[in-house]
Amino acid sequence: MKPLRIVTFVSAALLLTGAILAQDEYDDFGPKPTGGEKTKKKYEADLADHKGNDDILVLPGLVANRNERRVEVVAESTGLRGGELAEFLLIDQGSSHGYEALLWSFAKPSDVHRALEFIGLKPGTPFNPNALRFWADGARVKLSVDDDTGKPFPIERFILDNNSENTLPEEGFVFSGSVMVDPRDGTSGARYAADVYDPRSVASVYNEPTAVLDVPRRVSQGEVYGSLVVNPDCAFEAGKLLTIVMEPADPDGQTRTRHLTLSISNAVDSVAVGSSRIDTNSTPDGETYHLRDSNGKAVCEDVSLSAVFASLKAMREEGLEPYAELSFGEGLTIDQLRKVCAVVAVLEMAETLRVKEPPAGQPYYRAFVPDTKWRTPEERPSQPWELHLSQAGGKILGRFILNDPVWGDDSLEPTFKQTVLEACAPPDLRGRLDAAEQKRLKNGKTAAPAVLFVFADRDLTYGKLMDCIGPLLKTHGTLHVFVEE
Repeated sequence: MKPLRIVTFVSAALLLTGAILAQDEYDDFGPKPTGGEKTKKKYEADLADHKGNDDILVLPGLVANRNERRVEVVAESTGLRGGELAEFLLIDQGSSHGYEALLWSFAKPSDVHRALEFIGLKPGTPFNPNALRFWADGARVKLSVDDDTGKPFPIERFILDNNSENTLPEEGFVFSGSVMVDPRDGTSGARYAADVYDPRSVASVYNEPTAVLDVPRRVSQGEVYGSLVVNPDCAFEAGKLLTIVMEPADPDGQTRTRHLTLSISNAVDSVAVGSSRIDTNSTPDGETYHLRDSNGKAVCEDVSLSAVFASLKAMREEGLEPYAELSFGEGLTIDQLRKVCAVVAVLEMAETLRVKEPPAGQPYYRAFVPDTKWRTPEERPSQPWELHLSQAGGKILGRFILNDPVWGDDSLEPTFKQTVLEACAPPDLRGRLDAAEQKRLKNGKTAAPAVLFVFADRDLTYGKLMDCIGPLLKTHGTLHVFVEE
């Protein structure tokens, strides 16, 4: 079970972001399960049957067998009919989302987590956009539905995708584990989020930060909402009790994840990724790519991009999932970073590589491939501070600009009033920005968004950039870096 970690960096692809865990105010909304008494009697019978057997774990609503590496969870059909929208496969019986879920679980999400660990599966880390973690990792788990016919079937067959007219890919689920959160009622002790916060999901059809089991793909809630429905061939009547069987999806039960470090200090050739071609010949000196495993050992001796790509591609062909932490050399220029990060973005979109959250104190790599239309105030959804960095005589100076929208009585588009802070050296940037924000608040204005748009010379190095913006990122974590034109 992983602690919830909030970091100061936010996705460069998002100007305003936040996956907020909020306790549902409508706990009594929607249908409720009815099989509680039967499940309670089964639990008591299971306790008696397996008393003294250390290889069997019996918890309310589930039985886990360590030798067989199998967890059986008692579930009840919510009664969703064929063609109705479904966002959740299995939710806790206390969830208020029964109206959009297939099954209620009579086992608490935290108990499911405990049972999976009991049979030898290791949780990973959950999807968490606030922490810039856009891929869940962990052991792969196969979920099957046993309806007492003796022919269990994959739970993915419950869901039909109206766009493809196919059921979900039968790839299993990622045991990422939910997060631990502080209670809101003033009591002490962290709580398992899926136990206490809606949707209280054990397994969803999209990337859900608090779910025990995540889909092994990058799927946002908005992306699939309206297209995923109950398969008419697998719909059960409301109140039917079923057994959800959870087993390792891989023969050895180990995670498919490979944790790597990709250090880039200088791309010297070009490679094709799917239908996209990455051209890296345009850098005069060429960047080097060092791919290392979790023990620091080189995955390939060749430091060219093509060699690194070949290594990653080979891992994917073996069914492995490479997750890499990126590290940038201080000597890389902004122009090089822009090109390098565009390469990484293509690799990630092709799922050749899954980029991990950045180390503390470093920006997310997509900060260097911002939406170009945000260069001008007219195209932005909000107006953050701009920081313009210039180099002269071996010195770096920074100048802040804020564009406040001014709306005319009959105008559909605003004009902008600029606040310009005179240029100063990097050590003074933090104080200058703080003073400007305090002045705004004193004058009754709202604080500018906690976002920073940086405009820098193309030959400014990463090391010098971080000297300038490092102290600012504590409060202005969302970063977008543009080459000054």
